[in-house]
Amino acid sequence: MGNPLISIVMCTYNGVKYVEEQIESLLKQTYKPLEIIISDDASNDGTREILRRYEKNPSIKLFYREKNTGLGKNFAFASQQSQGEYIAYSDQDDIWIENKIERLYSCIGDALLIYSNSELVDEKGRSLNKKTSDLRKMYTGNDSRGYIFYSVVWGHGMLIRRALLIKSLPMPPEVHHDDWLAFKALTFGGIVYLDEVLTRYRQHISSTSKALPHKLPPRTGFERYEDYKKKLRWIQLMLEHERIGLKPFYRKLADLYSQKEKRHYVWRLVIFMLYYRKKIFRFSQKSFLSQFIEILKQARGERL
Repeated sequence: MGNPLISIVMCTYNGVKYVEEQIESLLKQTYKPLEIIISDDASNDGTREILRRYEKNPSIKLFYREKNTGLGKNFAFASQQSQGEYIAYSDQDDIWIENKIERLYSCIGDALLIYSNSELVDEKGRSLNKKTSDLRKMYTGNDSRGYIFYSVVWGHGMLIRRALLIKSLPMPPEVHHDDWLAFKALTFGGIVYLDEVLTRYRQHISSTSKALPHKLPPRTGFERYEDYKKKLRWIQLMLEHERIGLKPFYRKLADLYSQKEKRHYVWRLVIFMLYYRKKIFRFSQKSFLSQFIEILKQARGERL
């Protein structure tokens, strides 16, 4: 029997500067058979002119959305256009190593999701001498609690089985597709890490996702409150979709986190997070002192 079809799903929006280089790296993949699904989210910068050059390529299926729907909805749409038994997700501005899909497929085993290491490069493709494994403690396993405040699976680095996509639909619009797919994989058996650099992950000011920390302007009270509500919603989603064995943990966390809206400080949340510190900070490279400071920040009230 031949290899199963694998779909590469890429969403574009105003990516004229980098998208052609990325498409060419996808076409050079050593694994076959591949289909490349590209959904453009109403670009207005010349991206579509570049995409039209590939309309006659039998490996590429192009979709042009008339209205901008946002990255999450566009990825959900593009994913459902794919036919492959496996699906890999691509950003519009990275560069893939030629054997990326081949290596991920050969190592996925029975897992629903596998992800690999990446090299960080600048906007011109020059190495920043860092890998994503330098920023996070990469993980193989099925404990989702490290995902509460940190991500460890970037979408550009993962390969999933179609079965995971089916189990993950509908995708919550307020959650990034890669965060949601990784969380769902954790709840259905776990994720697998492949310690090989298979993507050159571009870091630049207009990137939709960044691995390197970057300085943000001070948040207003309203912005902090909105961030708090988003995080509370994420914890509530985790509670709703987790396995029975971890529901008591998430139920307690959701209850304590919701109290931030009514109190200046939630000391019981500090105690709770300290008790589960090693689980919550499983993916973090922070020292104990930095973790403790982060816990104190998380327990601060967020009343408008």
